[in-house]
Amino acid sequence: MTRVPGDWRLPLPDIMLSNFQTRMATFAHYVNAPYVDFLKRLGLHFDVVSARGTLIVDENGNEYIDAIAGYGNLNIGHNHPKVIEAVVQQLQSPQPFNWPFISAAHAHLAEELAQITPGDLECSLVVNSGSEAVDSVLKLVRLATGKPHVIGMRGAWHGFTFGAMSASDTVMCKGFEPMLADVTHVDYGNASAVESAITDRTGAVLVEPIQAESGAIVPLPGYLSELADICKRKEIILIFDEVKSGMAKSGRMFACEYDNAVPDVILIGKSLGGGAMPIGVITARRKVWKRFGFSFPMSSSSGAGNRLACAAALATLGVIKDEGLCERAARQGQRILEAAAQLVREFPAIVTGVTGRGLLIALHTAGLGAATQILKECVHNRVLLMTAFGDRSRILIEPPLCISDSETERLLDALRAAIRVAAEKDPTKPLKTPPIPSSQRTWHH
Repeated sequence: MTRVPGDWRLPLPDIMLSNFQTRMATFAHYVNAPYVDFLKRLGLHFDVVSARGTLIVDENGNEYIDAIAGYGNLNIGHNHPKVIEAVVQQLQSPQPFNWPFISAAHAHLAEELAQITPGDLECSLVVNSGSEAVDSVLKLVRLATGKPHVIGMRGAWHGFTFGAMSASDTVMCKGFEPMLADVTHVDYGNASAVESAITDRTGAVLVEPIQAESGAIVPLPGYLSELADICKRKEIILIFDEVKSGMAKSGRMFACEYDNAVPDVILIGKSLGGGAMPIGVITARRKVWKRFGFSFPMSSSSGAGNRLACAAALATLGVIKDEGLCERAARQGQRILEAAAQLVREFPAIVTGVTGRGLLIALHTAGLGAATQILKECVHNRVLLMTAFGDRSRILIEPPLCISDSETERLLDALRAAIRVAAEKDPTKPLKTPPIPSSQRTWHH
C-alpha cells in the first residue's frame, strides 16, 4: 500500500508482510544504521520467526540456543506461556490502565516484593525500567538525606538515562560529558576506598553485587556486608543495583544473599517483566521512604506501575518459584564455570580466565579480536553470545535460567569448537568490530 504524504499510519498487513531485508533497511534509515551493521558483523543479521524458552528459530528453520537472552531480560525464557497469559488477561480487562487509579496487580506486586527482598525492605516504587529505577533512587537519596553526593564504582554500569549514566563508570559515558555532579567513583571490591571517599555531603553508596557489564565480576566474600556496616555506621543509604544480577540469575533470588548483606534500597528490573513488559522497581526500608513516599513527583510517571507490567512481574515471580529457577541457575552455572575453567587450561593463549556466578558468567579472552572470532564461530555453531558492554574482550554467557542439561551441553560444545577455531588464527590480528563503547580495564580477583 502506498502511503499518503502526511499520513503517519502504516496498515498492519504491510507490517506483517514486510520482508526481513526491507525491515532492516527501514530500521537502518529511520532508527540506527550502526546497530544493523553491528548485527551483520557478528553474523546476527538473520530473521527470527519464533522463540520459546532458551531456543530461537530463524526463517530457514535453524535452531539456536540464545545465551544473550535479551541482554538479561529473559531469565525465564522467551514467551513464557504464564506471562503471556497474564498480560493477555489484563489486555482483555475493561479496567483502567493506570493512574490515577490503583490496580490490584500493582498493590499485589508491591506486597510480594516486600516478601522476597532481603531483610526489612518493604516499600516499593514501580517504574518503567531499571534505568528509571536508578534515577528515582538518586532522587530518593536527596529527599531522605538532603545530601547530593553519591559514591559509585569503577567498572559500574547502571543504564542509559542521564542519572544512571552519571552513576556509571565514566569510561562508558564518553561523549555525553559533563555528567551530573556529586558522583565519586572508587575501586570495586575495596570497602576501605568507599569509607575514605565519604564526606559530610555523602548521601549514598551505589553498588552492583555482581558487575555484569565489566565481565561478571564477583567481589570477594564479605565486601557487600562490609559496605553495609560502613553505611550503617556513617548513616548513609546503601543501594544494591540488582537489575541484572537479580531475579534468580546468580543462583539466589538476589546476588547480595551470598554475602548475607541487606541494603537500604534494592533496584530491580529487566527480567522482572518476564521478557514481555518493561518494568523497574526500587524497594526500600520504610525509614528512608517517609519523605519519598509523600512526594507526588516520585510516583506520578504516566506508565509507571501499569497493570500489564505488574501482572507480568507477578507471573514471572511465580515461574521462578514454581520451576525452581534459582536452583537450576546455580546447577547449570556451575557446569559452565567448570567447563570454562577447563577451556582456560586448554587454550591459555585465547581464553585467559572466567568469572561469574550462577548463569551470569564471563569468559575472558586474549583481546577484542579473539572475542569477535569466538562470537562469530558460535553463531555458525547455532549458539548466540555477546560481549560485555564495558569490556568487549569478555564474552557474557547468560542464557535463560530454564536451560536444560542437553542445551547446556550444546552450548559448551559450540563454545569449545569456536575457541578451537580461534586458536588456529592469530588472536592479535586487528578485526573490524562493532561500534560499541567499551572500557579496556582488566580486573583481578
